[in-house]
Amino acid sequence: MSATNKTVTIVNPLSYPQWNKLLHASGHGTVFHTANWARVLVETYHYHPVYLMLTEQETFCGCLPIMEVDSIFTGKRGVCLSFSDCCGAVAKNKEEFRMLLESVLALGGMSGWRYIQFRGEQYLADQACDEAYAYHELELLSDEAKMHSRLRKGTSSSIRKAEREGVTITISQSLDDILGFYRLHCLTRRRLGLPPQPSSFFEKLHTHVINENLGFTVLARYKQKTVAGLICLNFADQAVWKYGASDDTYKHLSANNLVLWETIKACAARGFRSLSMGRTDLDNDGLISFKNGWGATKTSVGYYRYDFESNGFVSRSKNSRKIQYQKILRYLPVDVLRVIGEFAYKHIG
Repeated sequence: MSATNKTVTIVNPLSYPQWNKLLHASGHGTVFHTANWARVLVETYHYHPVYLMLTEQETFCGCLPIMEVDSIFTGKRGVCLSFSDCCGAVAKNKEEFRMLLESVLALGGMSGWRYIQFRGEQYLADQACDEAYAYHELELLSDEAKMHSRLRKGTSSSIRKAEREGVTITISQSLDDILGFYRLHCLTRRRLGLPPQPSSFFEKLHTHVINENLGFTVLARYKQKTVAGLICLNFADQAVWKYGASDDTYKHLSANNLVLWETIKACAARGFRSLSMGRTDLDNDGLISFKNGWGATKTSVGYYRYDFESNGFVSRSKNSRKIQYQKILRYLPVDVLRVIGEFAYKHIG
């Protein structure tokens, strides 16, 4: 599809060696737009990347990254973008986005998709919102004292408490630390009543993202025991707090606060402009309060669902079954939850 001199084509970023360089040069895009994140999804879940690239006289102008998920249980659909909190189109204005949108709707119709899900698309704010979340983003500063001055009193006190208790921090890109984090991830997901992502996902994340200098792991240790951790991803001047986890047995140490503070300092020292603290369910008052304590800007992010049967954006009622499932999953052994995660995530997308 084209208008004026702009053209939309479908590309696979894994077969496009210059993809990340073009994305970086555009001044937009996050780690979720990169070929590295696409490779993690393809190798772990066997999704099919159909990225729409906007060009003008063969010059990159923008893109809309889509993963095609084809499941015998949940149907065939497009997602922008799987397992990202927020991944909007790279477009300079609404007209460029319209070109990308029209192209992906045509593609979805021809491909037999049930729907397309857009996560945090700013140019769809006037459409019916299917899901809404709180979203926090922290501006990073070169002056550590100024960043510390933004902390809420209780947040600052919790950092000092963790230090007094003897909690130590390790920042690394090693596979061993990724696997150490994964143990915490399994414990945390069980506490939340959710299955963990498969271990292969984190191994691929290490191979294709962290090992390519697009992220790092931050772990808190207490008496040689790993008690809390965080995985931070980055691209260009933006960092993302992607995963956080902890062992609730050591909650009294306030290690999570020290982990995040050391992450913020590390991101600032590496020259990143901002740290995305991710999405939060609107009814999760505890996590929202925790994120508010760091001086981050709180906004909202909407997820939008275009349904091909009704040919429009739809807003569904909340699924009460999810809450019931979570109550049951909290009582299952971690090994059982891992088996569920190995099976389920490729169908969730």
